[in-house]
Amino acid sequence: MIKPELQITHYDAAGTLRLREPLTALYVKTHLDQQDNQFYSPAQFWERLEMLYAPGRDFGTVAGWLDDLMVGYAFGSPRDRAQDIWDEVRSALPDVPIPEQPEPVYIFREFAVDPRWQRHGFGRVLHDALLGDRPEQLAHLLVRPANIAARSAYLSWGWRKIGEIQPFPDAPTMDSMVLKLKP
Repeated sequence: MIKPELQITHYDAAGTLRLREPLTALYVKTHLDQQDNQFYSPAQFWERLEMLYAPGRDFGTVAGWLDDLMVGYAFGSPRDRAQDIWDEVRSALPDVPIPEQPEPVYIFREFAVDPRWQRHGFGRVLHDALLGDRPEQLAHLLVRPANIAARSAYLSWGWRKIGEIQPFPDAPTMDSMVLKLKP
């Protein structure tokens, strides 16, 4: 079988917010097993995106398309005041050089690939397209500990666990992971 070619499109915040229907539909497909938890509802996903993430400095999304079907997306933005993340890195990963003054950290906020298109390499393509040109030295993400497939992929792509955190009062506890972007 010939692997179809994934078309990658970059969007700023305004462009991302125009993708409500395909983003929300894909989010639901990839979180079906979490729909009994209000935190993972499509309404809360969109509210976080619209009210918290998209207004952030330099917010961006990459989406992977096969013709007119969105098969995956990833989005994020930098966080300027990231002292807490640098402190976690310092204690968990003593081999990672820490800047004297805390630098911005790129927050890899959301990532999803349609279950029908997982294990085709599209996730890695989206991951690399979002992070490839970032000027920050470090990226940070949160992942559910029970999401074994995602955790395994992140670890194989060079991410390292630095701790656990509950990002919102109604959110589950997540694994906190970092990836060194620049040498």
